[in-house]
Amino acid sequence: MPPGPTLIAGGGLAGLACSRELRGPSILVEASDRLGGLVRTDETEGFLFDWTGHWLHLRDPGIRALVEERWLKDNLLVVARRARIYSESRWTDFPYQHNLRGLPPETIRDCLVGYVQATLGEEGRALRERPLRNAAEFIERHLGPGFARHFLTPYNEKLYCVPCEELSPEWGGRFIPRPSLDEVVRGALGLPQSAAGYNAVFVYPREGGIESLSRALAKEATSEVRLGTRLVALDLPRRRARLSSGEEIAYRALVFTAPLSAVAPLVEAGAGPQPIVEAARKLRSVSVTTVEIGADESGGERFHWAYFPEPRYRFYRIGSPSEVNPRLAPRGARSFAVEFAHRGPVDAAALVENAVAALCELGLAERSGIRFARARTIPVAYVLFDAEHAAARDEVLAGLRKHDVVAAGRYGRWEYSSMEDALLSGREAARALSG
Repeated sequence: MPPGPTLIAGGGLAGLACSRELRGPSILVEASDRLGGLVRTDETEGFLFDWTGHWLHLRDPGIRALVEERWLKDNLLVVARRARIYSESRWTDFPYQHNLRGLPPETIRDCLVGYVQATLGEEGRALRERPLRNAAEFIERHLGPGFARHFLTPYNEKLYCVPCEELSPEWGGRFIPRPSLDEVVRGALGLPQSAAGYNAVFVYPREGGIESLSRALAKEATSEVRLGTRLVALDLPRRRARLSSGEEIAYRALVFTAPLSAVAPLVEAGAGPQPIVEAARKLRSVSVTTVEIGADESGGERFHWAYFPEPRYRFYRIGSPSEVNPRLAPRGARSFAVEFAHRGPVDAAALVENAVAALCELGLAERSGIRFARARTIPVAYVLFDAEHAAARDEVLAGLRKHDVVAAGRYGRWEYSSMEDALLSGREAARALSG
């Protein structure tokens, strides 16, 4: 590698974890006015809102030790998930495929029979014996047409804004619970069973919202930090980056944690192989606008978050941060985060009204008790796993590696992953450059 500092693009969890592990000079540039990326918390009228739901699911022993012994220590809650689903005018437990009890009898029959046909019957043999082409086939192969029709298909199409036939079969990975027949039957009968899914138990800060985590991690970063600064051009062959400040940096290596799709305009503004640009242009994503609502406590269903698969509701999920941690709202109040997925611009004011009206209709709040409601948009929120996703991503990542650019994090790697995965990815990028 040429001489010079390592340049880290993005000060989210992946960038901070990388900075913490790096040896030698490095510069971290962050477009925002503070570190943390999307792992940040804002306070309004005594309500604390994270930038979308951020719950820590810890599987790696090393990351768990860092969170529990260094970064959060005594500022730590361990929470057993309380997630619900609202469909067919009734509330049931999440995951849907493990908790059919309470749904109409015909829906339960539809899901049970479809599951047996898909996983054991002759009707599902064709999908079991050939590679799956898309998410629609994945759902039908592993869960059957009943589960697809009543929850998984409408929910995923609402979230990703495209038909499931346009999503690749890898779109969900380990995040889609796949029950056994025994688990499906037990859920239909209401018999006790272990909580399913990767997020059955999670941890969260006791004070300060999720930004407590990124602030603790930022204290251990070793890089020179440039806030309010972003990359505007990349000259890959010469290993040079131009910043929004006008400065040009000759770097030894670049750790890229910004959205991988941004590689196209950056290289076009600088220099680099055209195939990288063309592949990066194929990377698509979904935006999310969250309507954050502070309201007087008024009873209603209690949940940490709830899913809404039916088209009658424009949003796909409602979170209730104050149910996870009551310190996120003033005494006598409750907070909600209503999430709308979209591709392209939206009318934020209309979404705010839609969210408030839905909370009132569902009995979660009263209009007279709404203290405030505001909209916040994350332009790149979910990677769109379409048919071109895997090949285009791999081509961009491979092309960047040839020029000493290592991608890290959910958006740099262009994947669907957790906060812990971002920390691991940043750590691995640093170790690869150091090793």
